[in-house]
Amino acid sequence: MSKGRFPCESGRFVRRAAGRPIARPGLMARLDDADELVVLVGGTGAGKSTLLDAWVVGRGGVFVDLACESLDAVPDDGIVAVDSATAEDVAALRGRRGVVVAVEHDPEIAGVVRVSARELGFAEDETYQVLAAAFGDAEAADALAPDLHLLTNGWPGLVSLAAAWLAQHPALKRRERLVALARSEVGLAEYLIPAVVAGLTEHDRELVRRMAGLPGLDARTADRLDITEDLGPVAPFVQGLLRRPGWFVVPEGWKAALRAELPLSAAEAERLAGGFMAVLGQGR
Repeated sequence: MSKGRFPCESGRFVRRAAGRPIARPGLMARLDDADELVVLVGGTGAGKSTLLDAWVVGRGGVFVDLACESLDAVPDDGIVAVDSATAEDVAALRGRRGVVVAVEHDPEIAGVVRVSARELGFAEDETYQVLAAAFGDAEAADALAPDLHLLTNGWPGLVSLAAAWLAQHPALKRRERLVALARSEVGLAEYLIPAVVAGLTEHDRELVRRMAGLPGLDARTADRLDITEDLGPVAPFVQGLLRRPGWFVVPEGWKAALRAELPLSAAEAERLAGGFMAVLGQGR
């Protein structure tokens, strides 16, 4: 077997319950204590949206996603989390205390508190917690966490992908799989996204395919759109929202890759979007 190639060993096709988001008290305290606008800076998989969701729920604030809302949706005062922002949005909000904004690229604007991608990364114990939730086995997670943390540099998205992928393999094979992953000549995300997708059940794969084209779903909407009668988390792609219990989303950072891996035809996408808007218009 050549370097960078992986045997096509099928996973166990078991959906594993996703644990709650990793508690990050140090980061939460930093957001709380800031006297100026806070800007989370990091690319896809940095964990910005998950952190914003947990922070705003714990403080009774408002969440505004600029991927589907305008800046006018941001209230004039109070606790606010703003996702998918641009440098122009940051400039407009500068000076607001109690507001945390997520961007992919540093806007290089003075008078804000920056939290860098490095600071958003997991500590080794947090990598362990993700593995323990995926495996349902603390001892097995403890054995692999140091090497996985070193391989991923604690990047939250990569840790979650690798944990889901490893959980699809028999326990006795996981060390071998992790060693092979470290020798890959392709990027970790480039390999892991299709590998995790391939290990999903047919039901979960179809759910991910459709949800990657939607803002989100709850059980009633999923049933009315004839998507599934068994809506739930599919780690790491379908995640529950703390701020909206019972509502599940595919994080924006995963959508493009999943749409490429599990494409909808133009007709399917149009029908799905039209049905979703019709359900919303009927008050679900």
